[in-house]
Amino acid sequence: MTNAWFMDDEPSESFPIYTRGNVGEVFPDPVSPLTADHTWHGAGNHGLLGFMTRFTIDADELDPGQKTMFEIFGGYMFLNLSVARLMGARSSGMTPELVDLGFFGTGASLPPYVARPKDGDPAITQRVDGMMFGWMTATRAPEVAAQAAEVADIVANRPNLSTATDADLVARTREMPPVFSRLFATHSEASAAASVVMGALTVAALGVGKPGLDLRIAGGLGGVASAEPSDVLWDLGRLVAASPELTAAFDDGLDGLTDRLQRLGPAATDFLTGFADFTTTYGSRGPNEWELRSRTWETHPELPLALVDRMRFSPDSDDPSTTRAAAHQRSGEALELLQSMVADNEEAAGTLAIAVPAARAWIPAREQCKATIVRIIHEVRLAARELGRRMAADGRLTDADHVFMLRDAEMEAALNGDMAETAATRQADYLSLFEVQPPYWFAGEVPKFGLRSEATVVEGPSKTILQGMGGSAGTVEGLARVVLDPSDPLTLEPGEILVAPITDPSWTPLFVPAAGVVVDVGAVMSHAVIVSRELGIPCVVSAVGATTRISDGARIRVNGDTGTVTILQD
Repeated sequence: MTNAWFMDDEPSESFPIYTRGNVGEVFPDPVSPLTADHTWHGAGNHGLLGFMTRFTIDADELDPGQKTMFEIFGGYMFLNLSVARLMGARSSGMTPELVDLGFFGTGASLPPYVARPKDGDPAITQRVDGMMFGWMTATRAPEVAAQAAEVADIVANRPNLSTATDADLVARTREMPPVFSRLFATHSEASAAASVVMGALTVAALGVGKPGLDLRIAGGLGGVASAEPSDVLWDLGRLVAASPELTAAFDDGLDGLTDRLQRLGPAATDFLTGFADFTTTYGSRGPNEWELRSRTWETHPELPLALVDRMRFSPDSDDPSTTRAAAHQRSGEALELLQSMVADNEEAAGTLAIAVPAARAWIPAREQCKATIVRIIHEVRLAARELGRRMAADGRLTDADHVFMLRDAEMEAALNGDMAETAATRQADYLSLFEVQPPYWFAGEVPKFGLRSEATVVEGPSKTILQGMGGSAGTVEGLARVVLDPSDPLTLEPGEILVAPITDPSWTPLFVPAAGVVVDVGAVMSHAVIVSRELGIPCVVSAVGATTRISDGARIRVNGDTGTVTILQD
């Protein structure tokens, strides 16, 4: 099936190659109409294009009226690979193939790069090289911190949504996209910078025949925003483990847990206070958190409670502050080794000297950018959810969630009660899109999409070895626990190896009790990689078909240096 969704776009003629790589980690599911209008089709695309026209592309190369960077096909978001590759084609020190590897991993065979007329333009090359040099010599990212403070102030001054008028709620959703656009332009630059400086570390490690040293050096950085919630959830898990009353409440299951905790009185005071602080600070996060209709830790507190339930069983040695400190120590040791091996190579030693401080600035900055953007998305979500609740209560919508099936331009009609039937029909059509399997990439004409139920299991050259991409160094053996939904992690036990289709920050707390991580998709700047390095556990990404080829409970070996996953006992 193709062009099955009324929000679908037409591909660019000038930049015709699109991929689910990278963007598929942010949007694993179909995109709702309200999300498309308020974030990606408008603000996100505008922000990224603004950065790209300062960086690798001239505005006159773009197709007039084309969104280009983020477009929807078959209901799914795709990223324009043709434009992303220009960073490699128009710099002095990179290639399009390196861009493919850094952003999209090794999970698919991508089409070869076709040179464009301006690839040799000296002015563009000078511009690209100049920005890259600036990233390589940076030791901090002040704009990222400033924007985080700006958004924190927006959240702190949120109006009382329950007493706001319907018109005020609509206005609130429309106030956020211009902020989102600015934030996403900064995020785009931080992402490019992080990939460039990480690439420099990788080249240095490979140059001396020591793959994996780069991954160790980039571990235990500290200040990684997507890892922060794990520390708080860990402390809450320790409170549960130390309290017979709290333990009994959790032992009775997650259903009705909140009510049981409230009835405990003083025995649960510290836990409930800490949990309330957690949802205030990190409530914007959750599975598929860039999609407005998704559940978050604030709107559905049972999600983080399930994560606390897993953490309470972990031994004290899994304390994320302890594992992070160990990763930081290994980072220093790896850096000393690499420095000694390039000491006689003046150019390599000089590159390493500036790349390490830059990596320590840009990799956490990239994660902070994402956390800041998610907070702005959450402000739209909360206002939209309140609107949906009201319109469902008085019959203007059939269901509160149908508010996300509306386009921004339709909000006033919905307030008048004219959109209920349309929204209900769209909801049914939208849910059917979950049965579709979008291609990893396509060039030119949008292909027909198959059904997930008809997708074949990728076997690879060996039935016992999966070749992916090393994301976090080290080797570990253990039982594989296949988890398909971070909101349902109750089978994961401490010391097991987490095998997942994809991860975002809502998965991060599951990394704490896990001995290692294997992910179907991803690349060196994926969320799973950054958090695994931060916690010092082996990680392999781009292990195509891992969740179908590895049986739940199988014994496996994960080598984060070589990117191999070996099935030892099925």
